[in-house]
Amino acid sequence: MERLWTPWRMRYVGGGTREPGCIFCTEPAPDRDVEKLILYRGASAFVIMNLFPYNTGHLMAVPFRHAARLDELEPSAIADLFGLLPWVTAAQQRVLRCDGFNIGLNLGSVAGAGVAEHLHVHVVPRWEGDANFMPILANTMVLPELIPVTYAKLRAELELSALDSSVKEEAVPQAGAVVLLPAEGKVALRRAADGSIVLPKGHVESGEAAFETARREVEEEMGLRGEILGWAGSDRFTVAGRERRAVYLTLAAEPTPAFAAHLDRDALLAAPDEAPAMLSHPTSREVLRAALSRFSGVWGAMG
Repeated sequence: MERLWTPWRMRYVGGGTREPGCIFCTEPAPDRDVEKLILYRGASAFVIMNLFPYNTGHLMAVPFRHAARLDELEPSAIADLFGLLPWVTAAQQRVLRCDGFNIGLNLGSVAGAGVAEHLHVHVVPRWEGDANFMPILANTMVLPELIPVTYAKLRAELELSALDSSVKEEAVPQAGAVVLLPAEGKVALRRAADGSIVLPKGHVESGEAAFETARREVEEEMGLRGEILGWAGSDRFTVAGRERRAVYLTLAAEPTPAFAAHLDRDALLAAPDEAPAMLSHPTSREVLRAALSRFSGVWGAMG
């Protein structure tokens, strides 16, 4: 018998006690963006992933103001809300290579709104052939990627792209990774050319999604092949008078045949409790500590 393991959906099918209040008013609590799957906060609206998606990469644009109808929002808030759509769909296409989208609002419970008292715009990526026999015969949608992985990919892309396409970004976009080796119980760090100890990262090439850059740089610079676990963090810094923006994803990696040539030369292995202090830059230490806290279970689960 074939089994599809989707334990995260138990929160949906199992029901349980729903938190009081409007979820779109309570979810944007400060300092909990990763936990609450918030991808972006604007002046009047935010972007959040759907915890129970219709398809991979399903997200929602939501006004901060509690409103059930569009005419309850100020025109500027409506402009901000719908102005997010070209930006987020462009990021989804770069990351997910989707063929199209379903975009829309369900206004009122009679129209199918699950949270009718607080309007929100659904943005659902679509691919040719994604509506196969499973939803029809088994009422089950097969999702090929875990939500924290998709969240990390999309957040990295959004943080490195300009919301207003008419504004030229001067900062150089870079992507890198916190690299965990579960089998060894170690963290992989990189020794840069100047001798500093850093998280591996590199420039995002034209046509490349940020998560692709992170995986490529880790393999090229360290001889490690990794799979994305989730979000790690971001940084802004200046090199030779030019600003750089860097995003970091957390990878679970394993050595390739090239790893031996990098080990103890430009790739260092460290115990998780010792690795942050080895990094040369304070922000990198913060990113690493946050990632280690977030993915503390990876050692037992995968080691």
